[in-house]
Amino acid sequence: MTAAAPWLAPLADWCASLDGATLSATVRDRVRDAALDWYGALAAGVAHPLAPRYRAALLRDGIGNASVAGDPTLRPILTAAPLNAALSHLAEVDDGHRLAIMHPGITVMPVALALAEMRDLSAADLRAAIVAGYEVGLRVGALLGKAHYAVCHVTATAGCFAAAATASRALGLSAERTLHALGHAGTQAAGLWQFLDDNAEAAKAFHAATAARNGLTAAFLAESGIPGAVRVLEGPRGLLAAYHLAADPARLAVPTAPPLQIETVTVKSWPTCGQMHSCLDAVRDILAATPLKPEQVAVVRVRGPKAQTDIAARRDPKTFEEAKFSTAFCVAFQLTEGDLTFANFTAAALDRPDIHALAAHVSVVEDPALTARFPAERPAEVEIELADGRRLRAARAFRRGDPEAPWSFPELIARFDAIATALPEMQRAEVVAWCAALAMSDTRQGAAVRHVFDNMRPHKGVTQ
Repeated sequence: MTAAAPWLAPLADWCASLDGATLSATVRDRVRDAALDWYGALAAGVAHPLAPRYRAALLRDGIGNASVAGDPTLRPILTAAPLNAALSHLAEVDDGHRLAIMHPGITVMPVALALAEMRDLSAADLRAAIVAGYEVGLRVGALLGKAHYAVCHVTATAGCFAAAATASRALGLSAERTLHALGHAGTQAAGLWQFLDDNAEAAKAFHAATAARNGLTAAFLAESGIPGAVRVLEGPRGLLAAYHLAADPARLAVPTAPPLQIETVTVKSWPTCGQMHSCLDAVRDILAATPLKPEQVAVVRVRGPKAQTDIAARRDPKTFEEAKFSTAFCVAFQLTEGDLTFANFTAAALDRPDIHALAAHVSVVEDPALTARFPAERPAEVEIELADGRRLRAARAFRRGDPEAPWSFPELIARFDAIATALPEMQRAEVVAWCAALAMSDTRQGAAVRHVFDNMRPHKGVTQ
């Protein structure tokens, strides 16, 4: 009797054989968009108040050949990629995914670009590495599902697989060694939501760092010929057994037709936890139809899936990081200011008693019917009851930036400019130009990647 093939074997074979030169124009454009989205998140993170603490924790002495945003010195790759991953998760503006319930870009892009710089990858190989990372990470995240997400930060767990797949394709590993790398990734896959319960939101970006570090290490182990567990997901002592999960291996099926997973990501339209985005979209819809002043608002009722009440229902935030996980506070800010944007939502809002007062009148509750629609949809219902008795309602099934409502590239450029305000206009233009060129370029990328990082070094005016 022939043993069944490991669940991850077909994906490993697909990654190893992926040709970045033959990707469709649509997929190439999504690579371009993903790169620009990530560089915006990185630029915002470099200027974030937590950035110096993450540098102090993760940046150790050492000279290497990979760049860290905002650092004048080239660092070893196992320092550079994890720190860039952490920095790009600080501002909560990085991409997401509905079914996988994770942030793929921050686990893929830092690894791909570090290896492109270190190994002088061709543009085709860099594109392939990025696409491979998104494909594997998002498929594994969807496989793990919402029961896993209830306890674990999928960016940390499935993110290990994303980073390992990215690194494996960038290093040109065979299908067999790619499968071993995914095995090494799976044995390191961890990341718990407990930090939310313990008011430690500042720790969230560390999960991106560990995913990048663990995925890179996994690929280097495989490159060195050290075998990994080939049934790390489905084996009797594998990841699914460890987390007590039932899963459908069909989630891991090799893509045979469009779309690839990189075509299914969500690019954020709000600088907050993604679980409240449909709610904020609904409030924006209400305000567009009926402009309001905050004193007109008596009560706001938000209904959402359990994931929103589990992750984004914090009350009375004391830090800006906590505020990004408080639906009530963000809705109150939006109603008070007329909008919540990448530019106007800052830590200064925490000192606003009017926002806190209005937030006390915002309820956030789970609706089981909406929970049943999650994560295939990201539903939300909002009702605003006014002082004069009128009730304004709006509902959303999807978020702006979802595949059903994507950004155009000019819109993404404007979004990048709004997020990456720490970079001078000329440097922002150079980042945009490199991202656009990546979609079609056939050149080696080592020097080009380093030049883009030069735009984020201290001598270019980035705040430290």
